[in-house]
Amino acid sequence: MRPTFDEGGRLHALHSVFEGMESFLLVPNTTSRTGGVSIHDAIDSKRIMSIVVIALLPALLFGMYNIGYQNYMAAGVTGSFWQMFLFGFLCLLPKIIVSYVVGLGIEFIFAQVKHEEIQEGYLVTGLLMPLILPINCPL
Repeated sequence: MRPTFDEGGRLHALHSVFEGMESFLLVPNTTSRTGGVSIHDAIDSKRIMSIVVIALLPALLFGMYNIGYQNYMAAGVTGSFWQMFLFGFLCLLPKIIVSYVVGLGIEFIFAQVKHEEIQEGYLVTGLLMPLILPINCPL
C-alpha cells in the first residue's frame, strides 16, 4: 500500500495520514540517529503516548464510577456498583468521543495542509480533557 501514498501515487495527498496510522499500528524500522549516549531502538513517541493512554485507563474507569457514585449520593438513592459505573460511563463517553473526533480531526487537517507528520500528543490530551472537565460542561 505504501507506493499508493508515496510521491507520485494516487493518494499522495493523504501521505501524512498513512504515515501516522502506519507508525501507530506498526513498529517503525528506523532508530535514533543522534550520537552520544542514548538507547537506539524503534520505540518512538507514538508508542510512549500509547503506553501513557493505557496507564490512564484505571483513572478513567474510577472516574466513571465516581461520577455515578456522586450522582446517586446527591439524589439520596442507593445503587449497585454496575448501575453507578454505567451512569458515569454514559455521561463520560460522549465527551471522550467529541474530544477525539474534534482534536484528531484538527490534527489530521493541519498535518495534511502543512505536509508534516501527525503529532502524537493528542492521544493523551484527548483523554485528559474529558477527565478534567466538569461533568455538566456542555459538549
